[in-house]
This record gives sequence, C-alpha cells and structure tokens, in this order.
Amino acid sequence: MPEVAGSLWSVAAGQQLEAIQRLQAAGLRRLHWDMTDGRFAKPGGFTASQALALTQATGLAAEAHIMAEDPTSDIDAWSEFCDLIVVHAESPRWAQAVDRISARGCIPGLAISPDTPAAVVPADMAVLCMSITPGTAGSAFNDAVLNKVSALRNASSERRIGLDGGVQRRHVERAVEAGADWFVVGTDLFLNDAVHVWNDILRPND
Repeated sequence: MPEVAGSLWSVAAGQQLEAIQRLQAAGLRRLHWDMTDGRFAKPGGFTASQALALTQATGLAAEAHIMAEDPTSDIDAWSEFCDLIVVHAESPRWAQAVDRISARGCIPGLAISPDTPAAVVPADMAVLCMSITPGTAGSAFNDAVLNKVSALRNASSERRIGLDGGVQRRHVERAVEAGADWFVVGTDLFLNDAVHVWNDILRPND
C-alpha cells in the first residue's frame, strides 16, 4: 500500500493544527514539511521551528523537503525531528547535503524538478518526483511525470519513489503502476474536502 504524507503549504497559519488533527483522525500518519530559501523556489513553507511545534503537537512522523540553493546549513535543525530529508538534485551542493543528512542519522532523498531527467539520481537513493515547479503549490498535476517514475523504477526495484505536486486520489492507480509508492498530498487532503476518497489508503486495514 502506498504511503501518503500530508503537506500544509496552502493551509492558513491559524488553521494548521486543526487541519492536521482532522486528517490524523482520518488516518494520516505522516507530515511533509516544505522549506524554501526564497531563491530556489518562491518564499513559502515552514521554518524548522514552526514545523517542529506542529509535529510535536500531533505526534506524527515527519519528513522535510528543503528547496534551497544550498541546503547544507538547514539540515541539522530538520534532522532533530524528521526521519527523511529531501534536497534537490538541482542544488550544486546536493551531495554534501546528502552526506550531512546521513551523518545526522536520517534517510536522504533527492527531489527532481519537472525538467530534470531521471538519470541524475543515483540508483540507491529515494527520489521525489515533482509534477509541478517547486514552490507553486496548488498547480495541476502533470501526467508526464509518470514516465519519469517508470524510468526510475526500472533503474531500481528497491528504492522509494514519490510524487509531489497536484496529486489527487484519481492519480494514484496509474502512479502505482508506474512504480510510485509515496505520495505528497496537500490540496486534495486539506482544501478540497476529499479526505473520504483517500480512506482506502489512509486506513488500509479498516
């Protein structure tokens, strides 16, 4: 069964804790925290301290997605409460960031933007495929990303492969067939009132 990580990028600050608790009651078990440096992607997302407070308030597992030209200086703060930290392959210092993530005892992952080819990702690394331009939450899912997912899965049968950007429940079956096993979902969980259509994934044993 694929895993869903909830992204609160588009949820207003005063509504975030309530939104998480509502989704937690529906079966959500993982939070996805986005951070940008305002250069690699437009300003938005969360600081590590903001994400830590909300994560601790709910007790859910957490992962971080750092959209920064140089993510290395941000690793330590996020590693305090995230088990997975994703940085971008388009960052010139992604390899140094991955080494730091591993040194901090977390799982490293590489995100790739829509125009970045699958071949840049080492076969032994978790990868998060962006269907939209980083930092443009709420944009529509681009089906072309499924070809990239297939290429990544063909290169490695073992690694974790995720999709991020405009993901809706109706995309899941085709994405799983392509090889995805991890979905970052924001709008369709938190803003579209579509939680009920995710029930079979959020609560697979009910």
